[in-house]
Amino acid sequence: MIQETGKTYDNHFEPKEAKAESYVLHYRDRSALVRVVAAGERGADEFSSGEMIELPRLADYPTLPERTVFAFRIGEDDFFLALDDEVATPAGFTYERVGWLRGVGPADLAFAAAVGSQLASWYRDNRFCSRCGHAMELAPRSREIVCPNCAKIVYPKIQPGVIAAVTDGERIVLTRYQGRALKLWALVAGFTEIGESVEDTVRREVMEEVGLRVRDLRFYKSQPWPFSDTLLMGFWCHVDGSRLIRTDHQELAEARWFSPEEIPLERANDHASLTGEMIELFRTKGAAGLGL
Repeated sequence: MIQETGKTYDNHFEPKEAKAESYVLHYRDRSALVRVVAAGERGADEFSSGEMIELPRLADYPTLPERTVFAFRIGEDDFFLALDDEVATPAGFTYERVGWLRGVGPADLAFAAAVGSQLASWYRDNRFCSRCGHAMELAPRSREIVCPNCAKIVYPKIQPGVIAAVTDGERIVLTRYQGRALKLWALVAGFTEIGESVEDTVRREVMEEVGLRVRDLRFYKSQPWPFSDTLLMGFWCHVDGSRLIRTDHQELAEARWFSPEEIPLERANDHASLTGEMIELFRTKGAAGLGL
């Protein structure tokens, strides 16, 4: 998955300045400043472009950004954000859509650019206090934004969400979202609502999207998903009662049962997402192989 880079990710905030060799990331209109260093075959499938990227270091900028803030550390490398609305673009670098980062390498730089976009959006969207309207300030020694007028504190936003793999012991429910440019098959998914446990989120989302009741929920693993400020939690679960799918066509284009042999191979190369991993596990191992 996208966070599995083979290097240690350390998000402990430190009040330090960027050095010439530090990575300094910049974003504009949900696009990241990158340099494509190995050209692949670009198409509509943003999940497997096969391309490699480089990210800008401070020394690459012809004019240094005016405002930078430490973001995180991956392996031995420090990553900073340039908070300027516009920067002097380094030679050879262009802005590429953040979603495209799901299919590029190396893994550590793709993950850094994705997580950086989440932080950049948070800083951009909290320039003014939502309580009193005063200009916000960055805390000097921790990851927070504070209002000097009313003392409101804002932390980075993380939304809990679930991925639910519904099985009947032989088949799995796959869905396709309504109105998406890419018509990939996916699992039932949704965000946790106020006052709701993640287990209740699974039950509610499955019922709302495909009209099925589920039991025997089994947590699989979690994944940070910076593209939507989400912490995803994946569950296997068993249908309880009727297998008849009643699709919510306001949200889904279609939904149906698949045996492992019927699952399309379109997710086989989607190594970035929890959804892709769970679908591929069921395709290759089946319910029995997974102990479901």
